[in-house]
Amino acid sequence: MAAPSNVFRGPNSLADFFDPDKNPPLPLVEIPDRLNPHREDGVRIYAKVLTHLPAQNVKSLPALNMLRAMPEAKNKRIVEASSGSTALSLGMIARVLWGHEDVNAYVTNKKHPDSLNLIRFFGITPHLYAGLTQQEPTDETGVMCRLRRLAEKRDDIAYPGQYDNNNNWKAHERWTGPQILTQLPEISLFATTVGTGGCITGTASHLKSQKPSCRTLGVFNVFGDETPGPRNFEGFHTCGFPWGELMDASVDVASVDSYRMSMLLSREGLICGPSSGQALQGILDYIRQLRKAGGLGQLADATTGEVSCVFTLSDLPYQYLPQYFEKLGEAAEMLQTKPDLVPLPSLTADQPHAITQAVNCNSTYSSFWSSLRSCIDRLVSYASPADTNPSWQACCPLHLHQQAPFDPISTSTSTATTATSTQPLILDLRSKAAFRSHHLPGSLNMPLPRLTPGLAGRDFFGDPEAVPMIENAIQTLFFATPQERGFVARVRQSQRGVLVLCYDGGASQLATSTLRSHGVEAYCVKRGFGGLAGLVGC
Repeated sequence: MAAPSNVFRGPNSLADFFDPDKNPPLPLVEIPDRLNPHREDGVRIYAKVLTHLPAQNVKSLPALNMLRAMPEAKNKRIVEASSGSTALSLGMIARVLWGHEDVNAYVTNKKHPDSLNLIRFFGITPHLYAGLTQQEPTDETGVMCRLRRLAEKRDDIAYPGQYDNNNNWKAHERWTGPQILTQLPEISLFATTVGTGGCITGTASHLKSQKPSCRTLGVFNVFGDETPGPRNFEGFHTCGFPWGELMDASVDVASVDSYRMSMLLSREGLICGPSSGQALQGILDYIRQLRKAGGLGQLADATTGEVSCVFTLSDLPYQYLPQYFEKLGEAAEMLQTKPDLVPLPSLTADQPHAITQAVNCNSTYSSFWSSLRSCIDRLVSYASPADTNPSWQACCPLHLHQQAPFDPISTSTSTATTATSTQPLILDLRSKAAFRSHHLPGSLNMPLPRLTPGLAGRDFFGDPEAVPMIENAIQTLFFATPQERGFVARVRQSQRGVLVLCYDGGASQLATSTLRSHGVEAYCVKRGFGGLAGLVGC
């Protein structure tokens, strides 16, 4: 009986939440016509959303059923040969049922480190084994047989054994099959990928017992072309489950088609991993074969006259994201890198460093900011042809803060030597010509290559070409040679604050972020050199 209003309370709240009998049926959703090229032929295709289970994968039903059938595992170390959904489900459900934390997954040593981290994230201990990635359950030298022998020898080991435990497929006979038939009594075809064989055996067992005309399609990997989860037929056929009398047909699907279809389903809101895409692709291929042979009409339901197909959404895509790009490649139109996807630099956000208003006169550099504000009004009208224009010194005492000697920086060397000082240093990234026209007295001109007024218009950070270009120029300016790296190091060691100026604030914000990432207390001015007037305030 479902929980009232789908609310789970009390000490057994999580156990009830994981109990399918106390939840509504999992959704059955028809896919959109754009993913169903056979819709005009009277074919409807539905997804059984097993990813809506609490553990978000198909294996949580067998895991629950197997653990319920072996209560003695509560006080034992649980071991299972699984690098994916079964291991994750056993880890969660053992905690949910008993608060049990000693779950161990035996994983191929070819598994990606990210997958191992996912197992660790759920509190499961991974153990690596060598040999074939997908081993036959009956292989005496394989990991399944080794774990079976280990559990027989040691009383402290519990081995559910998903590949030969009948409680695996009986979970789907109990829950998945009945739900589908209740939701879609006109079902003509059930399809799922085949890993352990539990889902296809159990679901088909119920469907065929109630509606013998319903066909069952097993979807397998192409031999040597792995999609995570399913197996190839050669590696499955020795399975001890009674699948042979229940599977009417089988198809092999290439991994690239599995990943592509999974991505298309996910983009339509049916979020699923590659094995789910493989199941749908298997249905489409099978229907195409029947249609070509003139046998599609044999599947039509007598009541509706339509062919209603169901496939399973078995897990989610997120843990496989790198493989999508590896399988489909940048050449695939759906995964092409657009210009605006070029990685952009990460701005330091530990504290605000773009000055947007008058700085409090009691700040660390109060005399500096007071001097800055006192010269702003005359800044626009003055043009200083030299770094030490007496008229500037008369109107503005900023030059007093920049008397620490430094070597002139040219565009060819870009080096400077700073003396120990507690006063801020002003770095002006504009061109030499712009600097000669207007600048703050005593400031240091370090022209940034390729920086021009109005670069990228008014949306500098929205230009996918301008930002990386300027970021690279900043890296070159500050760190291309030992001399330039030494300049940054000396500024950091002197503990001098740095004010960085550019034309409109964009480049100086990047430069400020870069300097801060190297331990320099740097600031910039919003809207750059032209925005200095906005600092007048107190």
